[in-house]
Amino acid sequence: MSKLKTLGVNLGLTLGGLLMGVVIGEIGLRVARVEGYPKIGDVVDSAPTRFHTSDRDLGWKLKPGVSGEWNGEGVSFVQVNSDGLRDREHTKTKPPNTLRVAVLGDSFTEAIQVPVEQTFWSKLERKLGNCGAVKGRKKVEVINFGVQGYGTAQELMMLRKKVWDYSPDIVVLAFFIGNDVINNSPQLEYDHYRPFFVYDASGKLVPDMSFRNLPPIARNERAVSFVDRMPSFLVNNSRILQVIKKVDLDRKKRQLSGDFTALSSQNFNPPQDAVWKDAWRVTEGLIVTMRNEVVQKKADFLVVTIGDPMQVLGDVKVRKDLMTKHNIQDLYYPDRRLEKLGEREGFRVLNLAEQFKGYTEKYQVCAHGFDNSIPCGGHWNELGHRLASILINRNLCENLQQSQVPKK
Repeated sequence: MSKLKTLGVNLGLTLGGLLMGVVIGEIGLRVARVEGYPKIGDVVDSAPTRFHTSDRDLGWKLKPGVSGEWNGEGVSFVQVNSDGLRDREHTKTKPPNTLRVAVLGDSFTEAIQVPVEQTFWSKLERKLGNCGAVKGRKKVEVINFGVQGYGTAQELMMLRKKVWDYSPDIVVLAFFIGNDVINNSPQLEYDHYRPFFVYDASGKLVPDMSFRNLPPIARNERAVSFVDRMPSFLVNNSRILQVIKKVDLDRKKRQLSGDFTALSSQNFNPPQDAVWKDAWRVTEGLIVTMRNEVVQKKADFLVVTIGDPMQVLGDVKVRKDLMTKHNIQDLYYPDRRLEKLGEREGFRVLNLAEQFKGYTEKYQVCAHGFDNSIPCGGHWNELGHRLASILINRNLCENLQQSQVPKK
């Protein structure tokens, strides 16, 4: 037998063996009912859950009219109204004798982790209705414009695109210390399928909508597997490729968790490099721009800072150990920085973290976390929402009462 013929036979046997291995693997995975992730078209959807969909201006939004059970973290029934808000239906025309409060924010405000009646904005509506400056005079409506994953840039655009249609008297910006600064920076944020704002040559803050032109595969590198670069028909007909995709994406998810913890810990120290300095500059510029637009509409503006779980842990030792681990000198640096911004620019800032910490330390309870998720971590549980509603109501009610006092 010639060398060429021998090589051909060996190659055939090798390929045949590989093919047989693939067939056996496919059959074995299907019999064992082992599933992976299929490829859905050629789009890597940035929408964070099945209740969301892509949006040309905002990156993603809640799907109008969608509903269903949620048990990914916490448990709730999610109902999105006809205008794409996780809230009951509201008329765009404000009813007579009504005080309207619009709440902007991210997943803490959208709050799909808890039933609607437990959310801080739902509780706030009931509490504010009993405020002495309002009770018996006006009806109170608190409208929730929060969307999971939003940064301040998207919240400013939501203000312009949707909030003003409802003519609010008060606009509350719920700012999450954990990642809102990161969300506002294309250098720090992983998911680029979102609008950003940048300073142009004249020093003006302008929107950057280049995400619209991103190829699907480039939207979020942490949400894409190398398997996604293969043809859809091949991936969706191969259980092996689907399982490989799942393994690859699960690995990336674990890596992202570690990377994000290290990244978000930098929120708590003064910015040391140009990227973080720019992220803070843009963030503060967005908040001031939002304040300016609210004042122009003759409405009141309040920034509420939502603490990172690390800031409000009731266990003092664990909190100090985390500070040492991440070389954090002042765990409330970002809160104090935003408070100083409000003092300079003339708007109120309500920092929740230290007040939450005082409560969790005293009663040794957790304001974050659920039984089916991270203990004392992640989003607000019912207690967190209840505490937030009490503190926000106190601030708004006191301001309403002061505004009724005749000036001398």
